[in-house]
Amino acid sequence: MRTQRLCEKKFNQYLCTVIKRKVLISFLFFLFVATLKSQPTLDTIKYSLTQSPRMFFKFDSRYSFIDNSSAKMVGVKVGFNYGNRLNLGIGYNQLSPKTTGFDETVYYINQAGQMESTSKTLKLFYISVDVEYIFYNPKHWQLSMPLKIGVGDNYYKYTIEGVDRRVEESLNFVYEPTISIEYKPIRFIGVGADVGYRFMVNEHRKLNQKFTSYIIGFKFLIYYSEIYKYFFPKSKLIH
Repeated sequence: MRTQRLCEKKFNQYLCTVIKRKVLISFLFFLFVATLKSQPTLDTIKYSLTQSPRMFFKFDSRYSFIDNSSAKMVGVKVGFNYGNRLNLGIGYNQLSPKTTGFDETVYYINQAGQMESTSKTLKLFYISVDVEYIFYNPKHWQLSMPLKIGVGDNYYKYTIEGVDRRVEESLNFVYEPTISIEYKPIRFIGVGADVGYRFMVNEHRKLNQKFTSYIIGFKFLIYYSEIYKYFFPKSKLIH
């Protein structure tokens, strides 16, 4: 029975990898054709920066595959949009607290001299500088090329007899180029998908292997700037 379950697990992981690769290749090919003539030029960037900036604020929830396990990243981003072509901002990103695919077992001796076990949970967060070039932006759709460059912290956390402990903690550096598509059916919310690659460098090779991976992300978007403009249409903060 154990051998059967192990085989089923390996087959599921293999199937997941094959599906991800096929989806990634198909989506990248489609967007490569769409963006071949849409690369940002220095003149375009200079012209966009001469436009009056509009402040934006977004919350997103991204689902992706990391080390053949499903993981959810949540983040917030605030910045300025220039001419509906260029977004510049800063963001906060973290691994969802409910992500358990990377939990590991820790064994310890309690005060009574007995061996017990607990789970240590992987934690990850980083602050990012976000640059996004928008090359297609009709009424409800948006195609763009976002880039995140971030720095943060990652560690394993577990609790023994009421005391929180951190192990394998280190600074991380993240470089995350992607291609993004968003659909906004109504003014305040939208859905989207990202395809790209996440490079992460830190002291622990084991964690690098987990997080340095391609991304197939699906996200739910809340446009807080649009909500603010709806309730405060005369405000000059967001126009």
